[in-house]
Amino acid sequence: MRACLVVLRRLAREQRVRLPLVVLFAGLWGFLLVALFATSDSETQSLSNQPGNFTAAFRLVGLDPLAAWVTLGQAHPLFLLACGLFAIGLGVRAIAGELEAGTLELTLSRPLRRSTYLAAHVLLLAPGALLIALAYAAGTTIADRAFDPPGEALQPLRMLAAALLAAILVLALGGIALLASAFHSERGRALGWAIGSVVAMYALSVLCPLWDPIEPFARLSVFWYFSPGPTIQQGDVLWGDALVLAGIAAGSLSAAFWRFARRDLAA
Repeated sequence: MRACLVVLRRLAREQRVRLPLVVLFAGLWGFLLVALFATSDSETQSLSNQPGNFTAAFRLVGLDPLAAWVTLGQAHPLFLLACGLFAIGLGVRAIAGELEAGTLELTLSRPLRRSTYLAAHVLLLAPGALLIALAYAAGTTIADRAFDPPGEALQPLRMLAAALLAAILVLALGGIALLASAFHSERGRALGWAIGSVVAMYALSVLCPLWDPIEPFARLSVFWYFSPGPTIQQGDVLWGDALVLAGIAAGSLSAAFWRFARRDLAA
């Protein structure tokens, strides 16, 4: 336990700038999105100037414009990029980055098990992901109270539930990066595999639903199971999707632990 805390403190020092900046960005992103919605024209507020497939999709699931706007913000590439800076950066550095820097073998030469070493990274990844998601929820809720946009007000408990879903998504992204890191000894290569996998899954979730023959392949993407819209508007959690999302996070992290415990660091 003491060894785990030592690693955790070192990781916290390394993230003392990046994580607060990402959290700040998430909060400001949520605040500005709702502020923009509240001060925009009626055409923008009704989403009538959005591409037809977006408008139809939101009407199909019964989202009002504000809930749809907030949902879009949570799945927007800019928000996901900020999350990836933290989650993927931490995961890739954990093994491949430390191996390339020559510090991993020195760290593990102490009385420290490999599983304990990785557990310290997860102990930072999980609360970090939650902080980012909560910052977005807080930003949108504060802006909703400050600007009072048209439509049903955002409910804090519903936004909290949606934040938990977003945190699981970020945890899954970190797990994918950690798994890529467990298979490589060079930070650049691990980073390439992690980013490539995440970008490919995002493309699947966006493009596959547009063409019926390939629509089933969208389910291969972790983003397909991130559905905060009904939670934000009605408080309804799509438990099936949430469990799959949690399973991807748990599976990728478990696979990373398994691979790291068995790999030859000298290879």
